[in-house]
Amino acid sequence: MVIALSLAPLVFAQSSSAVVKAQGYVSTDAVKPASQFKIAIALDVASGYHINARVPTEDFLIATSVKFEPVAGLKISDAKYPKPQFKKFEFSDKELAVLEGKIYIVANVEAEKDLPLGAKIIQATVTVQSCNDKQCLAPANLKVEIPVNFVAAAQTAKPANAEVFAQAAAQPLDDTPVVAAMNGDKKNDSAASLAQFKGNDQSQNAIADKIAASGLLVTLVGIFFAGLALNLTPCVYPIIPITISFFINQGGGSQGKPNLKRTFAMASLYVLGMALTYSVLGVIASLSGGLFGGALQSPYVLIGLALLMVALSLSMFGVYEFKVPESLNRFANNSTQSTSGMLGALVMGLTMGIVAAPCIGPFVVALLVEVGRRGDPVFGFLLFFVLALGLGFPFLILGTFSGSIKAMPRSGLWMVTVRKVFGLVLIGMALYFLNPLMGNWSKYVFVAFFALAALYLIFYEAGKTKPDTFAWILRAIGVGAAALAIFFALPKKVEETIKWQPYSEQAVADAQKQGKGVIIDSYATWCIPCKELDELTFTDANVKQEAMKFVTLKLDLTSDDPNTEAGRARQQFKIKGVPTIVFLDAKGNEFSALRLEGFEKPDKFLARLKSLGSAPAATDIAKNSGGEKTPATDAAPGTIAVSNGDIGGTFEAAPNVALNLVEGGKLELSSLQGKVVLIDFWATWCVPCISEIPMFNDLTKQYKEQGFDMVAVSLDEEGAAKVKPFLKQHPMNYTQTVGDQSLAELFKVNDSALPVAVLIDKQGRVRFTHKGITERAVFEAQIKQLLGE
Repeated sequence: MVIALSLAPLVFAQSSSAVVKAQGYVSTDAVKPASQFKIAIALDVASGYHINARVPTEDFLIATSVKFEPVAGLKISDAKYPKPQFKKFEFSDKELAVLEGKIYIVANVEAEKDLPLGAKIIQATVTVQSCNDKQCLAPANLKVEIPVNFVAAAQTAKPANAEVFAQAAAQPLDDTPVVAAMNGDKKNDSAASLAQFKGNDQSQNAIADKIAASGLLVTLVGIFFAGLALNLTPCVYPIIPITISFFINQGGGSQGKPNLKRTFAMASLYVLGMALTYSVLGVIASLSGGLFGGALQSPYVLIGLALLMVALSLSMFGVYEFKVPESLNRFANNSTQSTSGMLGALVMGLTMGIVAAPCIGPFVVALLVEVGRRGDPVFGFLLFFVLALGLGFPFLILGTFSGSIKAMPRSGLWMVTVRKVFGLVLIGMALYFLNPLMGNWSKYVFVAFFALAALYLIFYEAGKTKPDTFAWILRAIGVGAAALAIFFALPKKVEETIKWQPYSEQAVADAQKQGKGVIIDSYATWCIPCKELDELTFTDANVKQEAMKFVTLKLDLTSDDPNTEAGRARQQFKIKGVPTIVFLDAKGNEFSALRLEGFEKPDKFLARLKSLGSAPAATDIAKNSGGEKTPATDAAPGTIAVSNGDIGGTFEAAPNVALNLVEGGKLELSSLQGKVVLIDFWATWCVPCISEIPMFNDLTKQYKEQGFDMVAVSLDEEGAAKVKPFLKQHPMNYTQTVGDQSLAELFKVNDSALPVAVLIDKQGRVRFTHKGITERAVFEAQIKQLLGE
């Protein structure tokens, strides 16, 4: 027992740095000006362990990566990594890309002509995460120093560490693009796939947040009403006259009277056709890995949408008639009493769904991103089916009673003019889509558009439209367009914005030397919310004043080159869309909880800036309140029995702590007394932990009614910000909390070696502790034992 107690701290002190050793080497004993040489980092992974490849098989795994600090006089190229092995482990359903044994990471270096002489140090940080076949250790940042000696051109330089570089050259290189995943499992991460975050004063994807926070039924009801609201968008306008015309022709009864029963059936099939179109869209999005979210905001698609708006507007002006092909119309008209009319209604619905799809707003874009991220075709089908039902509900009413329109008076030419007004609206929308691509010409284009629209409505359409009342309405609309033209023509006061400087790795390094935090604003020239931030938020006086405390950098992600500084920054900070604003502390660690994705108004952004002083960085640990630390008394493999003399001299009481719930609030562990509780310590980077989730879901379902409860404690340093999106991909039907190292120590658990499961009996005493993967039969036997006591 005494030996076990003395060894317990060592057992629990494992981390990736304990099983991976890093050493740096240089290929020459001296570096002369304008010369080239190599540097290498040798990683020695302990036997029985592996680290992840440069491009891990799973998104949640920590990639092996090397970051070299800038050195004056040297240009260090991107590091080259060894080719991984693909191995199958007990805890994974598929092969993982891993590195084992002795591996070498090499980079080419070019010395500048004006090389400063003397001894220098190339500093590197190697990020690794190691696992064996049972557990994963916490990720670690290994610091490596590579000494180099800069000498004059006349001096001699000899090769060095020849054996190391020969072994490095012999290993196959990993040529997998960083933007792609092994075996096609990862999502494409090129700049072309950048999503455009709309914002609306909400972070990330607000639709995804609401779906996560609400139950499925509440979500579907909300989606239905959102579909109703989307009927207000301009793409629905050309559908209305087509719908009326179709059902007037098809919905007649045998004596020329409306047949409401038949028209209702046809309208239902019409709406079903629209629903099928959107459901297929949802399924495709779920299988595409979120492709739609970025594609619908790329410059090429913006141009495509603008052209579609112009094409639809031309139909409004009578250039051509937008209708179903005549052959399909004849097929639908074969017999008003046959099923062909019903089939025609279904086909019409399918067609109209396609017409409305392109411009039903940011809501659908956000929904597509969320469905694509989840990758669940059933989920995508259901959400978009309900959305389409909401969108099609007015058409159900319109189609059912359209036969009665025959009895209504003729509407007259004024309805043709209404179509033309809608045509102008569609042209305006086309210009709106193109606005981010116009640059300085934007002002002149909008002035010309509104001026011409005003002249057209006031002097042309109003002069020939009857009745006179409607003509005056057109003149009023024309005056409004003229006012907008004047508004755009007036010189605008250019507000001074935050003083940004272009992003560079050197600028970030300089900020760290100065001990200053960094604000990085990533943008693209085609990004509308980025421009809104520049014009509305970054010009606010209080925001500018507060931002002066930081180094402020602009990161241009318009280009899709991954080998530039911008491309590396996008990969480093895992930027998925623009605008994204990243906040770093003086050591270069991100305040991940404060990351902003999308537009935000000045007052809220100011509050975000002011909270930087108290927010923990990603590497900081938020402390939990809890009881006093108690010593470990045993460290038997697999199961740890503990004793506490204060409780019958047999078992030790579990710490009386308040756990931080992922969704906010606290869970007092003492409130679960009277139940058998299993506490699972895990992390998103721990593959064995994830493999146990289905088992824990089943155990919770099977024994919950008998008095069993389960609590998961995530030990991710990023806390809830990291866990929430992970849970959407890996649902857990038990309580989710976030913890830290101090909390883990209270339970005699070290967050460096996971998973660890702790079983607590009805009296609140720790009875069993399991390290690593544990068989279900073991858990079941112990749960039944404790439930029976």
